[in-house]
Amino acid sequence: MELPKRPGNDVYLPPDAFPQTVAALQSMPDVQELRVGIVYAFDFRTRMLPYWYADKRMAPCSVRLLADCLHEAGFKHVRVVLQQWTPNFKPSKAVLDGKPLDILMVSAMQIHAEAAYDLIRETHSAGDKRPLIIAGGPKAIYEPSDYFELGPQRGVGADCVVHGEAFVMLDLMKRLIEARQDGEHVLKTYNRMRSSGDLNRMPGLAYLAGDANREEPVAINTGIQRLLQNLDQYPMPDAGYRLLEPPHRGATLKPKPLDAKQIKRKSMIASMIATHGCKFNCSYCPIPAVNQRTWRYKSPKRMAEEIRHLHEEFGLTLFFGTDDNFFNSRETVIELMTAISETRLTNGKKLGDEIRFFTEATEFDVHKNLDILPLCRKGGMRGIWFGLEDLTAKLVNKGQTVGKTEMIFEELIKLGIQPMAMMIHSDGQPLRSKDGSMSGVLDQAEYLYKAGAVSYQCTYLGPAVGTRSFEESLEGGTMFRRVGGVDVPQAFLDGNHVVASAEKEPWTRQMNLVRAYWSFYNPINLMKTIWGLRKKGSIAPKRVLYQLVGIIGLFYTLPRHWAWARKLKKGPIEKLTGALPSRIPMIYAENGEIVTWAIDHPSHPEFSRPDDLIGVGFEEQRNESDVALPVVG
Repeated sequence: MELPKRPGNDVYLPPDAFPQTVAALQSMPDVQELRVGIVYAFDFRTRMLPYWYADKRMAPCSVRLLADCLHEAGFKHVRVVLQQWTPNFKPSKAVLDGKPLDILMVSAMQIHAEAAYDLIRETHSAGDKRPLIIAGGPKAIYEPSDYFELGPQRGVGADCVVHGEAFVMLDLMKRLIEARQDGEHVLKTYNRMRSSGDLNRMPGLAYLAGDANREEPVAINTGIQRLLQNLDQYPMPDAGYRLLEPPHRGATLKPKPLDAKQIKRKSMIASMIATHGCKFNCSYCPIPAVNQRTWRYKSPKRMAEEIRHLHEEFGLTLFFGTDDNFFNSRETVIELMTAISETRLTNGKKLGDEIRFFTEATEFDVHKNLDILPLCRKGGMRGIWFGLEDLTAKLVNKGQTVGKTEMIFEELIKLGIQPMAMMIHSDGQPLRSKDGSMSGVLDQAEYLYKAGAVSYQCTYLGPAVGTRSFEESLEGGTMFRRVGGVDVPQAFLDGNHVVASAEKEPWTRQMNLVRAYWSFYNPINLMKTIWGLRKKGSIAPKRVLYQLVGIIGLFYTLPRHWAWARKLKKGPIEKLTGALPSRIPMIYAENGEIVTWAIDHPSHPEFSRPDDLIGVGFEEQRNESDVALPVVG
């Protein structure tokens, strides 16, 4: 299920492609009149530890970046709606600056996909006056055809799916506006382009071929995107915050976006892109493949300027780098932390003293770079989330050991940098080890608390779409399809629910997650932490805070753990015994070959390309230089 990679000499966009596309949009008058709504879909069934606290306090970087890009390109009427803030929002009723939406963009993670489907269905209730619907986000990257034909009637679904980054969306907007005739509805323009095959020359899209209402729909995939290599070309993060819809329970949009003075209170954590990519190749992680095995990062100067800007404009002090592995490159870390530590604010204060920067890293890389941790502290670093997974390295070996963990945590605590532990519980791992080793999930949780971990999370190993382990789970017959006669919701693919296991009693594995959390977050550990405030230095108050948040969060999510465990125990559990054919077959625009993406089974065993699809534009575009090269398997 891993994504294919473009040929080595064709992975990146031309150096000037992004700024040229932005400049072209800025010169188009239509850009200033179109109404664009960007919605981040959110499924409230995912509100469990370890996410329940931050999910409402951090406006996602993805939709903010999209708004930044659209604003930079000249779009004057844009609003970003976070469904976790505005759960009753109905796109069909949305009025933005006096007019209905022309374009609706829905972004969703895999676990929020069903909420996105509901938003799209609701939008179709507006009939012919509905906006053009474009789906994007992680769900779209791996399973774009799932956004089509959502029912209950034929033709209900997204019009177009972007399975690429922001440039793909901007390029689509540019070509749509270029093709628009006499102020016609953008949906009409899009349908004309779709029918003519004009979309086929744009890598990173998926759409329905021909008439979307026919009995046997076929999805067209224009191929894997080209990546933006220079991340500094993205606009400064600003408009994405200024265009946020304020939290409310209504179905329509407010007359004005959230006041800038309220940003710090409503979205206290600022997520931001610093680096993309990871040198590890874990079978359960989709990150290397989605980045096409590349390593990209923002320049130190630019990153420091972004943090300074957000701090001075909105008063933000908490920053989270959405890095796949921040310490992947020693040189990059040194340059970035030096830049932040040397940056001065308008009032003359050092930026590194005024902000707190958090990120993710592997124990292996941090251990190699212990000598630069003091520099990181000067640059504002206050916490590192470690993907330890399993201290015995039996699940995956990323250089983690019990002794190394203790040593690194000790060094971090001395510097006032909070060590955060992220663990994975899996089949075969005991609740407690019988031989006195550290193999038990409770043994590891208790050890991490004693070692000084500030926070702890434990999820169950499940096959993520877009990873090699997904296919392995299908072939091994461990993935649950139905429990108690009901399909497993996509929201339950969050790691908090056991949805794949070869264990005879999987419900016990579900309750093991509760036991693991309770062994770390409990009143006894809270009292110990309070008692030892003087011993743990500057991070001690944070340990107290996380204990409180963890205990409250555990009691908040315990009923959901228990409810799923009861369903698993009662059963019956129906498992998948191989890859299911996709609901809608998908073929490459360049040559009509069936898209399989590393799964040995065809996406639809009985499908053969209808002859009438030749007219969509395959043959006449094979020699076009900007057509994505299909890579199958």
